[in-house]
Amino acid sequence: MKKTILALAIAAVSTSAFAVQTNSENSKPMFEFDSMQKDQFSVSGSWGLGGYYDTDTKAIYDDWATGLTVAVNYKNNRWIGYFETDLMMNYNSDEQAKKDIQSGPATDVDKAWLGFDTGVGVASFGWENDTALDKVDGAGDMTYEFGASAGDASDAFNVVKFEGATSGIAYGISAFDTDDNREKGEMGYNGYVGVEQDMFNIYAGYEARQDSEFTTTSLSGNVTLDKVKLGANAWIDDGDAKDLTGVNADELKNTGYYLSGSYAATEQLTVAAGYGANTTEKKNEADADNSYMNVAVMYTYSEKVDMGIDVKQELDVPKGDKDTYVFAAAYYYF
Repeated sequence: MKKTILALAIAAVSTSAFAVQTNSENSKPMFEFDSMQKDQFSVSGSWGLGGYYDTDTKAIYDDWATGLTVAVNYKNNRWIGYFETDLMMNYNSDEQAKKDIQSGPATDVDKAWLGFDTGVGVASFGWENDTALDKVDGAGDMTYEFGASAGDASDAFNVVKFEGATSGIAYGISAFDTDDNREKGEMGYNGYVGVEQDMFNIYAGYEARQDSEFTTTSLSGNVTLDKVKLGANAWIDDGDAKDLTGVNADELKNTGYYLSGSYAATEQLTVAAGYGANTTEKKNEADADNSYMNVAVMYTYSEKVDMGIDVKQELDVPKGDKDTYVFAAAYYYF
């Protein structure tokens, strides 16, 4: 959840901290670096309360939705930095059924990076950070939680990245490690190019891995038509050793798409729906087709408080029951 909702919300709150005046006659020399002062730092964050339920496990559980996230922004002329940490209180009503979620406190340094604004983009190094492709591969998701996009490992480690936008053309490239332990992970590379306009955005991205020969090709975008927003994500994940989260996937290929739309019923209330489908191909096995739909409602009480609910219903599964998933959360931002 957090990768798709809370982190994006905090990033939006923090964007103004990264604004750099590159055209002013009174701007400082590009590489001037002032002594560190407290007014170079700003703090943003969120209190969250939320969780999931699904008819498969019949458990009520939290997966990094409930707790406190604090982000610290740093700006010194063109030098910028970002540090985000999570203090969470996970819960699980049935740890035997949902074994990957354990009840109790959890902490994580979610992002930590330092960068330099060149005027046409930010060059950065992150001990832990999003990769370039993470910024755009879900651009077609207009719902609250259950959208689908190209394979995503969330944050990566030792991320070297450059991204920016000039005259409506967006671009980004990064190199990274998939695990903080280099013996367990591998090096990856990805990037994207796109067109950003007031009415629409569209991006094409690509990712490759050094050892597993895993590749991702993605296309995503959205369009705004007054109160209506439409979006689409499409992708091909192709690999022969392991996927983005390290799960064995011998000669696996996943081709999929996700379509969504939202309608601003009022200034505060937005309703949205999406449909996703994918086909997984694996050596010596029949192709597996999956599809689902989800419906979401999002309510913005004020600039500091918002909430939402998203319900996902499986439509086509290779085997087993067609389960229903529910996610609901509320956040206070500061």
